[in-house]
Amino acid sequence: MARHRKCATPVPLDSARRRLAAGLTAASALAATFLATAVTPAAPPAPDRAPSAAGSDLAQASGK
Repeated sequence: MARHRKCATPVPLDSARRRLAAGLTAASALAATFLATAVTPAAPPAPDRAPSAAGSDLAQASGK
């Protein structure tokens, strides 16, 4: 019965795939950051809050 051997060196496509994945991840993060800062939300502010007041998670958690 024949034995199968492992490749001694990694396949050259592995490093290219890793670089592509890292590049796409970085591009996605950059695009998400840009969209989060540049695009205004479509929904109006909640009626119980002042439009210019910035809320924080800490204030919401403490009930203030």
